[in-house]
Amino acid sequence: MLPARRKRPHPSVEEVQALFERWRKEKKGRDPIPSSLWEAAVSLTDEHTVNRVARFLHLNHTELKSRSTACRGSDNVAFIELDPITVATECTIEMEKPTGERMRVRGACNVAGLVREFFR
Repeated sequence: MLPARRKRPHPSVEEVQALFERWRKEKKGRDPIPSSLWEAAVSLTDEHTVNRVARFLHLNHTELKSRSTACRGSDNVAFIELDPITVATECTIEMEKPTGERMRVRGACNVAGLVREFFR
């Protein structure tokens, strides 16, 4: 049995706000918001509305909502059991992220590892 993964606690609203303030002071010109800051902002939408987080952090509501929805999109995927014998032989696997990215694989492959890497 594998050891349980320890979840990192979500940062507080104040911590994320401080990160954004520091980034805004240090950025040059119209630098895009780093993905780590977007991830921190999206993590706040687990406990607060997208509108409240966007207003508090001075972010584009539509962009935050899109990123938040994309992160949660993988939660809507149905469980599909695959026969290990079929997977070890010839098969075609197609996956699509909520963001529109697609992957198609034909042949024998490690399905669990492939799915894990694609949705990471």
